[in-house]
Amino acid sequence: MSQLEYLVALVSIIVGLGLTDLARSFRELIRPGLDVKWDGLPLAWSVFVFFMTLLVWWNGFGVLVGASSADAAGPTFLTYLLLFFILYLCCAFALPDPDWEGSPAGSGKGVDLEAFYFSPEHRRWFFGLLIGFLTVVGVVNQATIEGNSISGRLASALPVGALAATIAIPIFTDRRWAHWGAAAVPIGLVGWRVARQILL
Repeated sequence: MSQLEYLVALVSIIVGLGLTDLARSFRELIRPGLDVKWDGLPLAWSVFVFFMTLLVWWNGFGVLVGASSADAAGPTFLTYLLLFFILYLCCAFALPDPDWEGSPAGSGKGVDLEAFYFSPEHRRWFFGLLIGFLTVVGVVNQATIEGNSISGRLASALPVGALAATIAIPIFTDRRWAHWGAAAVPIGLVGWRVARQILL
């Protein structure tokens, strides 16, 4: 087994664990006997995290193949390991577990998705992790740009920074329209990217 195969296997295990956690949380929500107050926002963000994880995993293989023969194989692998660890945590925080402490009062077996989503703890962790993910992506982009062209660096940094700023909006407001607006941008971008890779 080559070094690249070891690296891809480890990253794939992390991806599998993250997607399994996300699927398990969703399975628990649709389990018969559980009283669930549904809300579209956490479901939309969980779809985003699902496709983002698949997209980064799919594209990550090409990056690791290119880095496996270069001198920077170690740092590249560690960076991707950090990215996938953050994505694993995003998968884990996207949906609540049935024993979440903020379940509806007086209900022994129930989950309120709206209360979960709008809880300050969830918003800080979930969106903070997504911003951390984009920060690592931005640093990697800056490190891999050839030359010192300021315009090239800005062209690379601005989209990632704008996306991080958009994802930060839900941390600071409870307005549903702002949350839906903040969700539409990254979900649209990831959907477009996934569709483009499938169709081309």
